[in-house]
Amino acid sequence: EVVGDEESAYYLVRQDFPLDTAHGTATLGQALDAVPEHISLSANDAELEAFDPKKAVFIDTETTGLAGGTGTVTFLVGVGYFVKDAFRLDQCFMRDYDDEEPMLEYLADLFKGMDTIVSYNGKSFDLPLLRTRFITNRIPFRLDGMMHFDLVHAARRFWKKRLGDCSLGNVERSVLGIRREGDVPGSDIPGIWLNYLHSRDARELGPVFYHHKMDILSLASLTATLSQALEVPGGEGFEHHEDRLSLVRLNFRQKRYVDVLDLAENISDALSDDAMRRELHEMVGFAAKRLQRWDAMESAWTSLLEEFPRDLLARHELAKHYEHRKRDLPAAARLCEEALEFAAAMPGHTVSFRHRLKRIRGKLKKAGYVED
Repeated sequence: EVVGDEESAYYLVRQDFPLDTAHGTATLGQALDAVPEHISLSANDAELEAFDPKKAVFIDTETTGLAGGTGTVTFLVGVGYFVKDAFRLDQCFMRDYDDEEPMLEYLADLFKGMDTIVSYNGKSFDLPLLRTRFITNRIPFRLDGMMHFDLVHAARRFWKKRLGDCSLGNVERSVLGIRREGDVPGSDIPGIWLNYLHSRDARELGPVFYHHKMDILSLASLTATLSQALEVPGGEGFEHHEDRLSLVRLNFRQKRYVDVLDLAENISDALSDDAMRRELHEMVGFAAKRLQRWDAMESAWTSLLEEFPRDLLARHELAKHYEHRKRDLPAAARLCEEALEFAAAMPGHTVSFRHRLKRIRGKLKKAGYVED
């Protein structure tokens, strides 16, 4: 429908989707069950522990240019949000530049009841562009200061290792199991709108509205899918081992060391890639160290050395452990001596071992230790 009057109006396409509408691996309504702690963890943002999907607005824009800048206009702004028994999608469309102000006024009023933004790369792209357009039209930009769950960063944390390409389209295919039909490449959309301005032939806009709708529905589905995956204990909500390792990594970076040890125990035997196994051992070693679980720490570094005998980090950590905690100076010295042999071709890696070995030998001499 056209919203407004002859002097000031814009075009609105509104669709209400029942909560049991399936979109890939989840229904739209399952986003209402998203656990705030899961959202906070995946976003690496403690503020999102207050996440309430009922007060979230799922935002995506289509613009006149992908590079941004003050001359770029958001000619199609989509907002998804939950109403009673439905997920409502409003697609606000500029038929011409005169439609921008009434469209933005409508959005400003809608944003009053929201406290969280959900987007895909919105922090870097959509929000800065919208802010510019609101300021240009002297309309308050109510999204500033809101919590923001940017799913592109969550997607990269969990799936970058496996997928490489974390564009929304690839995540849809690989994670949500969605195959679009009748879509148009995002790079073609600015030109389609500009052609429409000249020709006033709206037939080519159908695939643009479809593309835009799918983007926003995927935001809700992906929010639900992430929370569902994190709800399953032991990381088993993630099907692929690379994704489970990414979950361990995320917990490690957030200093959730108990969770690191629990998750690592569940996947250690399943990892076959050397680089992944090495990373897992290292995270377990450091997590156990932070928790002062010395036996677990020693076991992690010892296991790493058994698999990768030339690993210098494991030797360094074990040498410190044997010198200062176990008071096993001969074992500490032996680790340093072996490390110096392995690191002979890497002079920059020998300094700390030489220094430590010199100190340990001094302690051994003072204690009257005689080598066999």
